[in-house]
Amino acid sequence: MTNKSIALAVPVLPVRDLTRAIEFYHRLGFSSKRYKDGDNYAFTQRDGHELHLRRFTALEADQNPASVYFYLIEGTAAGLEAEFRATGITIREPLAPREWKMNEFALNDPDGNQLVFGENVPSP
Repeated sequence: MTNKSIALAVPVLPVRDLTRAIEFYHRLGFSSKRYKDGDNYAFTQRDGHELHLRRFTALEADQNPASVYFYLIEGTAAGLEAEFRATGITIREPLAPREWKMNEFALNDPDGNQLVFGENVPSP
């Protein structure tokens, strides 16, 4: 018998307008499927990883504390940032090495959810 029970954790991000959020995440390369073809919940996926989007009408974007950190395969951060920029995505914090030994960039979705993408800084 194993001591492990959790197979996967999936962030659920609050959004005011599900259609607008799905369009934004498509620009980031995610595919999506609405739950029961409705306007309240969607499953998004990229590279085998999921994010869920949940409609939350009382959300105030400038007060949204939700955040997701994406750990990247080493050597892919610059290319991913360039991919996002090419689709017109605004990068809030450009790619740079951080003191915690991660090379990161950050952006926000239209509802203020912070998305941070980082790769390990190679040891010298």
